[in-house]
Amino acid sequence: MCFVLVADARAQVPYGQQDIPSQRAGLMMSTLDFKFVGNAPSELVFAFTNPTYGVFYSRQEIFFSYTRGAQDLSGGDRLVLSDATMSGWAPVRPFKGDTPRKLDVFFPLGLNSDFRKIVRTKGSTEIDAFEYTVVAVGAGVGFGIETGAGYLSGYALPFFGIASRSFGNDTDTSAIVTANAEWLSRPFLGRFGVSVGYGYRWQKWYSDVGDITGDSFDYVGSKHTVRIGLSY
Repeated sequence: MCFVLVADARAQVPYGQQDIPSQRAGLMMSTLDFKFVGNAPSELVFAFTNPTYGVFYSRQEIFFSYTRGAQDLSGGDRLVLSDATMSGWAPVRPFKGDTPRKLDVFFPLGLNSDFRKIVRTKGSTEIDAFEYTVVAVGAGVGFGIETGAGYLSGYALPFFGIASRSFGNDTDTSAIVTANAEWLSRPFLGRFGVSVGYGYRWQKWYSDVGDITGDSFDYVGSKHTVRIGLSY
């Protein structure tokens, strides 16, 4: 099977035909570029570029994914990354009835929650960690269109929200931009179909931990998505 690279926050486009399955689940693979963009001491810096692998589940307006990966560093150090995303949206359709019957144009209002943890270890000893939970809201634009063999959908959705560290008492912020495209086949073998998708996610974590010292502790990451699963 192919894998799924998820960005992650992801909402799905509604379906134009009732015979298109509304739920899907499958495998995913993420290629990441995550790096530190501040000026803090080097021992606090994380950079992760290896793939992560995981699973996803979605139905119409809800999406959940989890991936995990590891990266070996010099000196016997090792980074382990865990990434989870849950998102949903509600469509606004001001042009309903003004577009061709097979074309759906809408503006999604979305809510995104994601968690990323990167632990740096040496042997069995945990040295330090990057660990943030983000809750964000956003609005974007999307489309859906019937094809001969199924349903093609896509959207672009930026978010902005609160980022909470799992250590300390400070509340930071995070900006997110997601884009996604997905094709769903009509069912075969009775009720099952195929789900194939691609996604892109960019995210920046803005930290105010250095407000007193003047240091910057910001991080930025991007993630590409390819996924395949069963729809039902």
